[in-house]
Amino acid sequence: MGDKEQARWKRAGQDFAKEHRDTFGLLVSGGVAGSVAKTLTAPLSRLTILFQVHSMVTTKPHAPQYAESLSSGLRKVLGKEGFLAFWKGNGTAVIHRFPYSAINFHVYESVFAG
Repeated sequence: MGDKEQARWKRAGQDFAKEHRDTFGLLVSGGVAGSVAKTLTAPLSRLTILFQVHSMVTTKPHAPQYAESLSSGLRKVLGKEGFLAFWKGNGTAVIHRFPYSAINFHVYESVFAG
């Protein structure tokens, strides 16, 4: 193998490594961004779920709502369960969100932005 051919193979290997590094970077960036966004919006998601299902599981005959307003719902969760209750189930949501966001971001960047 001549020097030119070796140099060409070396460049091809570097290009391949750079491309995979870029792919990995896009996947990690998308996954982290989606996970952070899900964690930041977790309190609102938790309240949404409580408002939706409370009327289906309540034992009180005249209590169809979890709370009358968003602020009373926030106070109710804080009072009964504490601050960290707003992030109940967030770990499972992040496990789902990371690959979903990673793939979406990678496809977007590869197809539309690139």
